[in-house]
Amino acid sequence: MNALNSFPLDMSVVPGTRHYTLLNSNDELPEDSELAFLHSVISDVDARLACLEEEISTIQEKLMLSVPRLASHLAMLAMPSDADARLACLDETSTIQEKLMLLEKERVSLSSYRARNKAILSPLRRMPPEVLGDIFWRTVPSKSEAQRTLNFFLVESPWTLTQICSRWREISLSIASLWSRIIVDYRTACHYPVSLVEAQIHRSRVQKLEIHFHGSDAADPCPQTQIFQLLLQHSSRWEALHLTLTPEIIPHLTALPAGFPSLKRLYIQWNSQESQTIIDCFRVAPSLVDLCVFNKYRPLAITHPTHQLTHYFLVGPWEEHRRILKLAHNLIEAHIAVKFDDEPWPQPDEPITLPHLRGLHVSRPRCLDYLKAPALEGLGFYVRQDDPPDIRHLESFIGRSACPLRKLCLRGFADVPTTTQILETLPSITELVIFNKSKRAAREKTNALVEALTVSDRLGTVIAPHLSVLLFACGRENDIGHQTYIQMVESRWQAAECALKSAALLIQLGPPLDSATFSSLDTLRQEGLDFWLLQGPGVAKEMNALVHAPSWMR
Repeated sequence: MNALNSFPLDMSVVPGTRHYTLLNSNDELPEDSELAFLHSVISDVDARLACLEEEISTIQEKLMLSVPRLASHLAMLAMPSDADARLACLDETSTIQEKLMLLEKERVSLSSYRARNKAILSPLRRMPPEVLGDIFWRTVPSKSEAQRTLNFFLVESPWTLTQICSRWREISLSIASLWSRIIVDYRTACHYPVSLVEAQIHRSRVQKLEIHFHGSDAADPCPQTQIFQLLLQHSSRWEALHLTLTPEIIPHLTALPAGFPSLKRLYIQWNSQESQTIIDCFRVAPSLVDLCVFNKYRPLAITHPTHQLTHYFLVGPWEEHRRILKLAHNLIEAHIAVKFDDEPWPQPDEPITLPHLRGLHVSRPRCLDYLKAPALEGLGFYVRQDDPPDIRHLESFIGRSACPLRKLCLRGFADVPTTTQILETLPSITELVIFNKSKRAAREKTNALVEALTVSDRLGTVIAPHLSVLLFACGRENDIGHQTYIQMVESRWQAAECALKSAALLIQLGPPLDSATFSSLDTLRQEGLDFWLLQGPGVAKEMNALVHAPSWMR
């Protein structure tokens, strides 16, 4: 008797029955009394599938063996009088193939039926709402991920969570924080329906909002203004605002009378060459502590509660920086980019003391002549191609501050003389970050610096043996010689007089590293070195975080 006949199976499920409801729902929970029935259904399907597999295997084997014999037999039946015999042979083969197709079709159908029944028993259906909600929160795209995704509203979390099943929809709608980050970026080709923005605001309920609104002069100003006016209606709930201004939205922003009672973080950017009036609406922002102001072409005049600031990023003339720094006694982190400044540097007088400052980045080391930071731990500055920094600015600043400086970040065109002089002058530095530009001159300087940091009997004295952390960030994969870099890291890791514990290499563009390089890196990891490699377009965010932007923008 055929084994398949021993395990007949009826997969029809009557509509309206409990089994039908469970099969056609993603979130209906089975009762304990129904579990035995579901397990028996799955067991019957497994038995039928096992017989099918056996039968299919037998037929496939039969076909494989019969094809050569059939070809030989047909060759012997070449006469017209043999036509009936030829047709009989072909019919027999065709019948076997059709049977195989039917069995394979049944196998697909049974596998699907089994998966649907198995899904009813999935632990996911029994997962507590609070656990599922935590998982949902972790699926929400980061700011940079969301800004890279077209049609963000439709295909990303939390919107897509509402389309899975009624239970997921109910849970996602119950978590207001899932809907609190609103990203509208007109610098891309995205379209943002007003109704969806309204829906997201409504679903966030009374939750504080993180607003990312990036206007564009190249896009139609009407929908931008409409969306921005909608967001302004809820400005009392803004906790963070990342804003790219356009001429059309500035009047609506400055006309707001009530201020921003909940605003803690403000990033405001202006990319137009047009001049603009003073933006004074942020004067009344009692919670504001983090400020970033950037303008590509001219200073952006904006008033703010300076004395509250703990994190500060500004592109502007030195006198504007100086005015702010004299009032910002609570700063923990500052990024001072001097630009739009044709005035000569003033004579240093009484230094501005920043007692709580821990991280400082300056575009020009000369800024240090005017500052004192006794708690500073990390310092970064830009090294110009044909104008190496005067180390005396750094020496006098460190002597005046008497700070526990341990981290140094050099951007631009860091060369061997500048870097080694700083490291030898400041033995307290244990962490070094190098981020050179993707230009030929910078590449040459980077590779020369890597060679200089390599421990070698030929070179004699070891440069900065006290360095425990080394990070190199590159725009392109050919900005740094891979083997030269590996040799440097290996030499410092193996040298008894060196303190290296951690190293990193960040490469934004270019093909993956070759297998030999990966093998060398893996060996170092196995030996205990804390080494990490980041490569690809997403590395830009990490580079920006590590060597440029304030921590709150990371």
